[in-house]
Amino acid sequence: MSSLTETARWIACARAAESLRPDRLFEDPLAVTYLRRTDPDLYAGLRSQPGARFDVLAVRTRFFDDHLLHAVTEGAPRQVVVLAAGLDGRAFRLAWPAGVTLYEIDLPEAVEEKSAFLARHGPVADRCRRVPVPADLTADWPSALTAAGFRDDLPTVWLAEGVLYYLTEDQVDTVVAQLTERSAPGSVLCLEQVNTDLYRAPWMREWLRSLRDEGRPWLSGVADPETWLAGHGWRAVVREPCDLPEAAGRRVPRTPPRDVPGAARTWLITADLAPEAV
Repeated sequence: MSSLTETARWIACARAAESLRPDRLFEDPLAVTYLRRTDPDLYAGLRSQPGARFDVLAVRTRFFDDHLLHAVTEGAPRQVVVLAAGLDGRAFRLAWPAGVTLYEIDLPEAVEEKSAFLARHGPVADRCRRVPVPADLTADWPSALTAAGFRDDLPTVWLAEGVLYYLTEDQVDTVVAQLTERSAPGSVLCLEQVNTDLYRAPWMREWLRSLRDEGRPWLSGVADPETWLAGHGWRAVVREPCDLPEAAGRRVPRTPPRDVPGAARTWLITADLAPEAV
């Protein structure tokens, strides 16, 4: 999974590109600083010619931004856990209410890289208490999270964005079961996953092959996310990027109705605990 640190860098650059657009959906100063420090030529090019490069990722980021803030301002959670956080800048850029603790779980080398970069160049998180947690999602990450101060008797907002398809189906099920076990009443789950038809779509073959060649293959998907999460005790609302108002005017592929087979889909999911699971 160490190759996923490269994915974290790529996502940071994509978020920086969105932040430099005049019609940006969000602004991520940490990502911009990272791009300016690590790739000044790309930074200069994006500043001079901002444009549509990462529209699906931008729509996804804004979607989860809005739901995370809604969960902590309108609901009970005061703990936020970001799985495979990478260079995520939400601890620094979102308007968290007082009292929020944000745990960032990632591989030890990713946590070390981010901590070193923040020590040299990054902002200070003054809207929440940020707690880095070095841990592998395929190992005993819940123990590391507990050791970092997480309390499973408090409501939690969980975010799994841009990570689950790098795990096998069994590993994804284990991660969801583990976080469910540690979810108090009032907890919220936000996650992204792809569908299984994506792996059979002819136009996806070259992309999937390139990911395998780079050492970060996609390994899982889910055909019916509502039923899958119901099996773990969650009531899910499922959307696709093209369904969202933020996609208007952006280059986001339109997908046919869900009863049409063969389409490659990205699921953007928000869920709360079903009453019988509490």
